Amino acid sequence: MNKSILSAVILTALTSCSAFAAHTFTNDTGDSLTLDGRFDVRYQDKGGDHNGEWNSGSSRFGLKGQMGLDNNWTGFGHAEWAYNSGSNGDNIYNRLLYAGLEHEKYGKIAAGTKQWSTFYDVAWFTDMGRVFGSRGSGYYNLSDWGIASGTGRAENSITYRNSISYNWKYGFTYQTTREDVDLADGLKATLKNGMGASTLYTVIDGLTIGLAYHQNEFDDVDAAVQNIKDGDTQRIGLLGVNYTNDALFVGFTYSQGSNWETTSKAEFYDHRGAEFFTYYHFENGLRPTFNVNYLTDTDDNANGYERQLIIPGLEYHFKENKFLVWTEYQFDNGSDKSVGNHYENSNDQFAAGIRYYF
Repeated sequence: MNKSILSAVILTALTSCSAFAAHTFTNDTGDSLTLDGRFDVRYQDKGGDHNGEWNSGSSRFGLKGQMGLDNNWTGFGHAEWAYNSGSNGDNIYNRLLYAGLEHEKYGKIAAGTKQWSTFYDVAWFTDMGRVFGSRGSGYYNLSDWGIASGTGRAENSITYRNSISYNWKYGFTYQTTREDVDLADGLKATLKNGMGASTLYTVIDGLTIGLAYHQNEFDDVDAAVQNIKDGDTQRIGLLGVNYTNDALFVGFTYSQGSNWETTSKAEFYDHRGAEFFTYYHFENGLRPTFNVNYLTDTDDNANGYERQLIIPGLEYHFKENKFLVWTEYQFDNGSDKSVGNHYENSNDQFAAGIRYYF
């Protein structure tokens, strides 16, 4: 897409309501630009003496481009930004930035500063909560929620995805060196040689089983970090099952890891954890949800740290997955709040919001 066409597309999108509603714009040669995102306004009460707060939730805006190339190759790119306001602060930051090539036979390869890892191809089965959840299976670890470690929006990464048959897919992720990674409690390390893989098999229509793996090597570890040293490796494996039809969604993930999770005091530990998420979407627009997270150590290095979260929710969709109101309540039955040299139960929390996808 040449610069004049791209500029015209963006200008039209920003100044015309009817054009903006179309989302995807295509030129005479078939090159396309898609605009997407969401507006999210939420209220959250963190329990105890907290007075409640308003924030911008996970509001975001994205651009996706696609261009036909010779020999049945397609070039693509994706950029996404998030916007913070209210108690979240006041700033715009990048969430995704990657570009690559795709071929029906040879697969899809992408490189970027941030992109969804192949580990997340399985992890998303239970990453469905509006605010709470996604804290039992390890893919949102460390201080940046799986960006540096490579199981979420993998930083400095190359991904490759392809399929063996229509119901069997696989993928690989590689990450270059990530320096000054925030671990916890202000302590840092370097992560090197990030490598991961995943595979998904659709057993029958609607039922998919997935396996995923990822690892990193530690270097330049701050002296105060506990239970790891330079040269150690962190690893995580994940099993996922997902079933979905027109109304019902069920997801389950189970993980085991070594040196993967850390407490708020930068105490690394081996873990096992699980998540369960389900909803049923009624014809009248109501969607009750239920989310359970559990994570514990397997090596006694976490000093009693344990996550146990039970999260019921209720949504009403004025237009399914386009405009909705929602509420969630998190019952915290674990020992995940640092008090002195031990961990205690955290406060229960409540959140509610409005979300509009465009």
